[in-house]
Amino acid sequence: MQTDFCPNCFAPGFVNGCCAKCGYQTRFEGKVYQRALPPGTVLQQRYYLGRTLGEGGFGITYKAFDYAKQAICCVKEYAPNEICRRSEHGRMLEVLSEQVELPYRAGLKRFFDETRILSRLENIPSVVDITDVFQENNTAYFVMEYLDGANLQQIVRATKGRLPVQKATDIVLQVAVSMDVIHTKTKIIHRDITPENIFITRQDQVKLIDFGSAKQTQTGMQSGLSVVLKPCFAPPEQYSTEMVQGSFTDVYSLAGTYYYALTGKYIPTAPDRLAGQDYVSLKEMNVGVSAGISDAVDRALALKANQRTKTMQRFIAEIAAGMEMPVARPAAQVRPTAQARPAAQVRPAVQNRSAPPQRLGIPVRPVTPTRITPAKVTPARPQAPARQPQKVALPYVSVVLGPEKGKNWNIPRNETLKLGRSKTEANICVERPNDISRVHCLITWVEQTRRFCIRDLSVNGVYYNGQRLKRGMDCFVSPPARFALASASCVIELGVRYEYR
Repeated sequence: MQTDFCPNCFAPGFVNGCCAKCGYQTRFEGKVYQRALPPGTVLQQRYYLGRTLGEGGFGITYKAFDYAKQAICCVKEYAPNEICRRSEHGRMLEVLSEQVELPYRAGLKRFFDETRILSRLENIPSVVDITDVFQENNTAYFVMEYLDGANLQQIVRATKGRLPVQKATDIVLQVAVSMDVIHTKTKIIHRDITPENIFITRQDQVKLIDFGSAKQTQTGMQSGLSVVLKPCFAPPEQYSTEMVQGSFTDVYSLAGTYYYALTGKYIPTAPDRLAGQDYVSLKEMNVGVSAGISDAVDRALALKANQRTKTMQRFIAEIAAGMEMPVARPAAQVRPTAQARPAAQVRPAVQNRSAPPQRLGIPVRPVTPTRITPAKVTPARPQAPARQPQKVALPYVSVVLGPEKGKNWNIPRNETLKLGRSKTEANICVERPNDISRVHCLITWVEQTRRFCIRDLSVNGVYYNGQRLKRGMDCFVSPPARFALASASCVIELGVRYEYR
């Protein structure tokens, strides 16, 4: 088994701490992780560990190479800080004393709980996929897909402190859609949604990571949960073991993350807000969002859970509605209303309406009014207001190049359809050419974000913008968009038509 791979790209021939292929050099590695396993360590005779990606209070994450799949992956090791250490001449983890043996085992159970939760969420978009779990070195490991990119916090810091409204909204809505599925179908609450735990790949895929604090509840709400939190993103109930936590807990955290992405600023912690300190509303900061979005964020950040937005679905709907509203202008640019005009600009009212008018100084003879008896009028029955036609999006799939050019299919909202050449397995059947797989890819129209999601399942690939999509990974595209199945001989268009109904 070859063990001289580059710890970054895993190309062979890594000599004197330098890689001729990717340019990685060990001496330029920024942070030294003293507790981490050294590069070159092989686990389960399968996973070759490379450079250390990060270290937290409960674990260490490595970039790794999977010999079996011949692919780069990510390995997370349970290694709680301050209660365990590496054995002097080995890889084994050992507790510092007998007194911390029980906390160590409890944390190990929590680590396996995260593995169990992630394995249940593998088919949900925007959630990192887990592929393996095992025990070794008196600890546990799980293997995840490797994500190449940066987390939201890093991206915000690299873009002059805040993101454009459209990009920040797109990222947050993708996370919200996935969390809505998680809340409703699995009753799992994440409890740690922060900019650090939202990852954006180089292909602009959004992934939610670190389910170490997640808990499964029976009804979506539960009290008596442990106090685990990130101060500026945790609502008041996370500071207590007695208060009820639920989907609204994640709504608060995601709204705080959205606020950070738009402004580059953290909202005050929940205790500070309860003491009287508060944040500046988005519509008062002139960051380019509508009053509707600002109000939706304010409702999602309510300190009292019974006054807060209850579900991710509601949060998505309010943000989507706010996107259709005009952007609020600063107060100095708003024209004064008639009530606010100075008195000199308002035409004075006529005080004596019975006095005859004067015209060019000539008195006008007053006319004696004739009494008129009003006729009895039967009040008209009130009519219901006419229904205004609504603009409805009709997403579609169309073959624009190939033997079956001109075929069209409508796509239901938020439903995943199979595209391929099999008449029995595929919802959208493209029979030719033969290099198309039986089920070539999955297509979903995500109504909340108004984007299509493509997942390649094929042997010969799906090509978008000249690049082959990573098999099994979700790719989100805005309509109209075109991609090729296997080759340029079959090109598919994803688009949206609009009708008023």
